Amino acid sequence: MAMLQRQTTGLRPLTTAHLAQTMTLLSLTTEELQQEIDSELASNPALEMVEERRCPTCHRLLTDPGKCPVCSLPANLNSEEPVVFLSPREEFISRKDYIDNTMDDEPFAPEVEELPAYVLKQIAPDLDPNQRALAAYLLTHLDEDGLLTTTLIEVSRYTHVPISEVEKVKRLIQLADPVGVGSSTPQEALLIQLEVLKETHDSVPAAAERCIREGMDQLSHHQYPELAHKFEVPVKQITLAAQFISEN
Repeated sequence: MAMLQRQTTGLRPLTTAHLAQTMTLLSLTTEELQQEIDSELASNPALEMVEERRCPTCHRLLTDPGKCPVCSLPANLNSEEPVVFLSPREEFISRKDYIDNTMDDEPFAPEVEELPAYVLKQIAPDLDPNQRALAAYLLTHLDEDGLLTTTLIEVSRYTHVPISEVEKVKRLIQLADPVGVGSSTPQEALLIQLEVLKETHDSVPAAAERCIREGMDQLSHHQYPELAHKFEVPVKQITLAAQFISEN
């Protein structure tokens, strides 16, 4: 049960504003989103609409009209597929050579999405309008392990929202992917992950939850006999619980 580690930005005010805007856009219908785009284009002459064309197969950005220069090349020159040479045969470039010579010259790496935005997109449909800013605030206070860096009391005071409401939004965040994100401690994250696992696994060891709640330090140091003595159970139960936790 390891929290997914992703890098988050340190510019809190800027990120909060960005997430709040993202939340607003996610809540719009297609028609409302188009109206928002038209409004931005009308109010800012420096903006322009650029239509992007990508190959539906390899998702490569296409700069010229027509077929994808990679996917349209014959995959096997020995097949019965006809090859039409528009230039001398010796100038013909095979599919493999074309990819090897051109692929590295063009940016093709997928964009890495930051954890706050990734989680926000998942929980957006379940948030009420008055919960959006609160969710954005919580998500901008995650460390690189996805753990909350502030307390619920501090969040409540800063946002002027009751702690009960803060807890509701935190709970939504914790159940998003990666499960346990937004927890205050690694122990809390593990308990959330175990709770979710119980919904899909019929064979969760009975001692697993107690090991996390009452024996995290001993569990991390593999002190299984000590835990077994503490809980008055066979060592095998602790071993099975530890193995389940480490594998899931």
